[in-house]
Amino acid sequence: MSSPPEPTRTRPPFQRSYLNRQAVAVVRTLQEEGYETYLVGGCVRDLLLGTRPKDFDIATAAKPEKVRSLFRRSRMIGRRFQIVHVHHGREVFEVSTFRAAPPKQDGSHVKIIRNDNVYGSSFEDANRRDFTVNGLFLDPVAGEIVDWVGGMQDVQDRVLHSIGDPEIRFREDPVRILRLIKFMRRLDLAPGEAEIVAAERHAKDLTHAAPARLAEEIFRLLATGQAEGVFEDMQALKILRYVLPELRSWLRQSDDNREAFSKRLAALDEMTANGLCADYDFHLAVLFGVRAEQEFDPQQRRMKRKEYPQIAAAILSEFQQRARLPRTAVTCATNILLAQLRLDPPEYISASRRQSWNPEALMAQAWFPLALSYLKLRLKADGRSSELWDEWHQRYQVFGQSKA
Repeated sequence: MSSPPEPTRTRPPFQRSYLNRQAVAVVRTLQEEGYETYLVGGCVRDLLLGTRPKDFDIATAAKPEKVRSLFRRSRMIGRRFQIVHVHHGREVFEVSTFRAAPPKQDGSHVKIIRNDNVYGSSFEDANRRDFTVNGLFLDPVAGEIVDWVGGMQDVQDRVLHSIGDPEIRFREDPVRILRLIKFMRRLDLAPGEAEIVAAERHAKDLTHAAPARLAEEIFRLLATGQAEGVFEDMQALKILRYVLPELRSWLRQSDDNREAFSKRLAALDEMTANGLCADYDFHLAVLFGVRAEQEFDPQQRRMKRKEYPQIAAAILSEFQQRARLPRTAVTCATNILLAQLRLDPPEYISASRRQSWNPEALMAQAWFPLALSYLKLRLKADGRSSELWDEWHQRYQVFGQSKA
């Protein structure tokens, strides 16, 4: 077996103040025991792009059992491929053992990777990753970037290239197509021409990806702060039909649907930029909210169901069952949508029904703050004043004080 090529080693041109001291201490401990160890992936990429990383992942030559023995406050997770969560101070770091790249496949007989759990070298670990900008390793103790894949040049050029042939890499793991879009938008990186061609050609392979993984990536895309652009990319690459067919069918019904949905995503992006930190339930409500509101209206309704809870549940359930979302998330999203009928009653809600509602019972619900945030999003998207949100927000603060 031939030896791997020598990596390019460079001094890291980033602010060392962005480094996490606890993460560096974990790396140092493993290195002092004689194990090749680096900071890897997204944290290295973000440091080089001048942003402060949210997480610091670590890759090492040490096996999980050895990592576990070196750190008293640690635990192994995973069944097929174990990684170690190391607690250091108030931080938790994910430490994984170098994995081998998947077996090389020719372009005519590529199979989706189902098992990527074989230990390997740092060279192999770098080459199994998706894009060159994510394949860089940082040795924070020696103070150098280790580049096996040409990622430093792509970071400097702000371009996204696959590690290896994108035709093969996207067929091995179609979810990489969604990650391509995420990094394009979130990091403002330009995709290579070959990557775009391969993404268009293999979009249909997304139907073979695990539904739970697809859902996870969709919600990550919504949280990028670039959701409006992300969905434009998904439609341009003809991906939406494979990952959100029920949403695509509704969007194709009219230009009004597309415009209303785009405005909701623009409002979501604005709120995300201003610090909104939302989970599955809120984003699920954003995905299907406009459609639910149409079905609530007797004049626009296409479904046979008439009760609002049944309508909301039916709209959300198709995606929920396919993506295997937790029922708690669907229940919360349903409640967020139903709450809008009380927070901002449309004309078809009778006066007698409005009077029968108890505002305090509504505000007592654990999901009410999310419903209130969703009201704010709707008002922004519709170009309406925030006065209604201000009233409810003040009311909720007074309610909270009375319960304190």
